[in-house]
Amino acid sequence: MKRRSNGELENAVLTALWERGEPMTVAELQSAVSPPMPAYTTMMTVLTRMEDKGLITRDRVSRSLMISPVRSQAATAASRMSQTLRDSTDSREVLMSFIGSLDDDEIEVLRSFVRD
Repeated sequence: MKRRSNGELENAVLTALWERGEPMTVAELQSAVSPPMPAYTTMMTVLTRMEDKGLITRDRVSRSLMISPVRSQAATAASRMSQTLRDSTDSREVLMSFIGSLDDDEIEVLRSFVRD
């Protein structure tokens, strides 16, 4: 059986939640992630860890747990980028490498933010 890489299931859960745009049950999330379908216990373990990291909230509605993302996809990506910079021993080099990877349209967006 194929094993998922670190963080792959968390990313799949967040992607499913962002695409749906509304809370989902554990069963809906199990079905929404790419095969192989994770076991219920695996999904609950991952959801508990995600809640501990502040990525999701779990609310009981009737007999179901409803799962929601804490932040938007853009806010989550920005948080990850900021954490990468903080974890780096040379944040200037990381920023320069990042900027060097941008296409012309992305550079123009960045320039417009700097000008404003």
